[in-house]
Amino acid sequence: MSDAPGHSFAADLGGTKLAAALADADGRVVAELNEPTDPRGAMKVAEQLVASAATLARQAGIDVSGVRQAMVGVPGAVDPASGRISLIPNIAGLDDFDLLGFLRDRFGPRVAIENDVNLAMLGEQALGCARHCRNAAFLSLGTGTGLGLLLDGRLFHGARGAAGEIADLPIGRDPTAGMPAAMGTFELEVGSLAIMDRYRRHGGRDASTVREVFRLVEQRDPVATAVLDETARWVAVAVATLQSLLDLELIVFGGSIGVRPELYERVRQELPVLFSRPIAIAPSELGDRAGLVGAAWAAAHAVGQKAGSP
Repeated sequence: MSDAPGHSFAADLGGTKLAAALADADGRVVAELNEPTDPRGAMKVAEQLVASAATLARQAGIDVSGVRQAMVGVPGAVDPASGRISLIPNIAGLDDFDLLGFLRDRFGPRVAIENDVNLAMLGEQALGCARHCRNAAFLSLGTGTGLGLLLDGRLFHGARGAAGEIADLPIGRDPTAGMPAAMGTFELEVGSLAIMDRYRRHGGRDASTVREVFRLVEQRDPVATAVLDETARWVAVAVATLQSLLDLELIVFGGSIGVRPELYERVRQELPVLFSRPIAIAPSELGDRAGLVGAAWAAAHAVGQKAGSP
């Protein structure tokens, strides 16, 4: 195998799926894989990341030891000082595991980890609908909620890496909802569990998944339509709140729920009622590859910075 020092390893680690790639010095993906996330928890997931890099290197015909940089996106908050991960309930033990240290022991010091929605924001800025934006956000709506913030051309992490963890944003919360009380969190109004709970409370009986609720909306089912209308109103309130605080050029909608045109169009129609100034929103152009594209771009950018440094 030939050594290719300009290559980098990128991964988008989710609770159920791992997407990984090797990219060249320009951030273009040259080898890619998708596989289920190892369900056995932190150590096995860390080993899976290392194994995926070796697999991709073999596919691309390069020596994995020549990879110059690794960037791994994780579904949690990453402390900018320590690299420790928090707010990550979907991978057992990862909040007590030194993933960054483990990966640096295997790859060397050229490893970084980052919140997956932050990387999705970078992906959209590099190759998606947020090209040329310096102040933008990526709003991820699915099983959970998340926000990647780009302010003055740079990712904004906050003091402990938790900027954009909007699941606990105190917006909404129907007091009659049959869910555990959690301080009226945003996720309990707009996440997939909330949508299904709302559907059942409205008397719906024909859907058992969010995908089926959207199918019923397409068929103009009145219960499913009312459920999505209410969900969109809470999302629109969150968007108006973000805009009033941050004055963003664009808010990108992503995630399995956020990219659905049925939701996106309802939010767009609600915004003029809630906010006096126009708010630019757009669905993700990169879809479920936004995080991986952002990781590849960030890793390649880090390689370029180091190559150009004295």
